[in-house]
Amino acid sequence: MEREEGNACALVLTGGGARAAYQVGVIKAISECYPRGQPIPFPILCGTSAGAINATGLACYASCFHLGVRKLEYVWRHLHTGHILRLQVGRVLLHSARRMSLGLVGRPTEGRLSLFDNSPLERLLEKLIDFQRIDNNLLYGALEVLAITASNYDTGDSTTFFQGRPHHQPWARAGRSGRAAIIATPHLMASSALPFVFKPCRLQNHHYGDGSIHQLNPLSPAIHLGADKILIISLASDDTDSGMLPSDPSSSDIAGHLLDTIFTDALTSDIERLQRINSTIRLVPERKREQLALRHIDNLVLKPSRNLDDLTLRHFHKLPLNIRAMLRLFGVNAGDATGLASFLLFEQDYCRELIELGYQDTRARLEEVCHFLAVGQPLRKTG
Repeated sequence: MEREEGNACALVLTGGGARAAYQVGVIKAISECYPRGQPIPFPILCGTSAGAINATGLACYASCFHLGVRKLEYVWRHLHTGHILRLQVGRVLLHSARRMSLGLVGRPTEGRLSLFDNSPLERLLEKLIDFQRIDNNLLYGALEVLAITASNYDTGDSTTFFQGRPHHQPWARAGRSGRAAIIATPHLMASSALPFVFKPCRLQNHHYGDGSIHQLNPLSPAIHLGADKILIISLASDDTDSGMLPSDPSSSDIAGHLLDTIFTDALTSDIERLQRINSTIRLVPERKREQLALRHIDNLVLKPSRNLDDLTLRHFHKLPLNIRAMLRLFGVNAGDATGLASFLLFEQDYCRELIELGYQDTRARLEEVCHFLAVGQPLRKTG
């Protein structure tokens, strides 16, 4: 099914570990504005970290928006932490002892160790995602392009791997680039490899990690790929106190704060930059805009109405015992679980609550969302 010209709306999904379940609730509410069997209204899909996995899931079912949302929701509603990661205590202790012994005899210590093993996630992705469907959706016009961003640890650049229709071309800017690729599991593993939590992923002779680390311009991929409007689902709360550290922060508080900073600060800055550019473009005559290749890009940001750390408190005890024990070494206790724990809490009840929050938040702004997407009010309403 070919799309009409000028329909270049991009969906940008940010990272945030288990918090990305919130994005599913938002997308679910949006899907109710469209009839069954209709293609996804976002022909340009851009994702980073856990958002990259959600974007890829939607790309696989771009020809039927409702079906893609239902499948994505089903997976998130039935997750367990063991589906995503595992802690190998023995390996951690053995690695630490080896490094200590080598250090005592003056030999260099080699090798890198992450806190968690994410091979369960790799197996889950291989099982659930049919990457061939992306190619089919591109071929028949249900999808324009899928873009996945990862951080190149070797060069310090932000690299966007994109799979799109033939007219999309690679780009290179200071600190960021876009490369054509056939998106597969390694790209998703690279984009979602949280620093210190998961090991880097080797891809095309380079080591890659979480896409948010070096992503100073999160909206850049969508703009380079031709978006004329961008819907952004951020996981940063509107709660003004959510970014504040306690007076005596624990290691977990600091780690969580750093992850929040990685995932949200660059996006906030880039959105402000885009809005300033739009304001400037309005002052430029239409003919001059065409000469300078300037275009106005509308944007809408959807984000949680509540501090997501508050939800973590109620579900912290559902994490596997060995992971809770490891987190306690970083100062995380059941009574003050914040930050780091919320990124790792891939448990059903937590994810379901996030989905419901995303759904209700979007329902509350549905008139604004429908106006932005140029569609009518929802065709049906579900609980």
